[in-house]
Amino acid sequence: MKNKSIFCFSLLQINAEFLRITTLPLQSRFMASLDRQSSQLLQVIRSKGGVLREKTKDTIKVMDQSLDIDIRREGLLKCLITYLGEDASCLIKEYQADQREEAEREFEKTTMAFFVIRETDALSHALDISIVIDGVEVLNELPSVACACAMMFGLIYALNLKYPEGLKYTFEAFQKIIMDIESKQMSRRVQNLSSKLQE
Repeated sequence: MKNKSIFCFSLLQINAEFLRITTLPLQSRFMASLDRQSSQLLQVIRSKGGVLREKTKDTIKVMDQSLDIDIRREGLLKCLITYLGEDASCLIKEYQADQREEAEREFEKTTMAFFVIRETDALSHALDISIVIDGVEVLNELPSVACACAMMFGLIYALNLKYPEGLKYTFEAFQKIIMDIESKQMSRRVQNLSSKLQE
């Protein structure tokens, strides 16, 4: 793997840098806010019919059957991305354990995403979660998909990067709804979600 060690970060570094820039704790705030808003967010997502219901029904079914907080958070984030009209598979690249080499080949073609290596099927526990930016694995062995979302948001913020193509509403929601940073101005799509969460 090229340049692997040059750009590596740690959870501690990203949390510390984010705190330095914003004076806000990244990981703990992201998780607490996501958990606090989860039942209302799920209610908003469940209330939609049509294509959204079809796209989210399997994920919601897994969430309903699981007591694992990481699996529930991951499912909620996937549903949120879909609700905002974006594609979760652009952000979360999922592979099974025997496809690890294939995943590593995919790293080099990736601008910004994270790779989840699982034992078996979707939403089973991850063996490894890595963040890849510009073809380089910058962070790995993350504990959960929700943590990876927080860390990627933190990296984008700390490194002053643009939000990934096709995921601008997702990251705007992370910033303005979940982290409550610069939340006065929102795009119409994120504003609509924010209003529904406050009903």
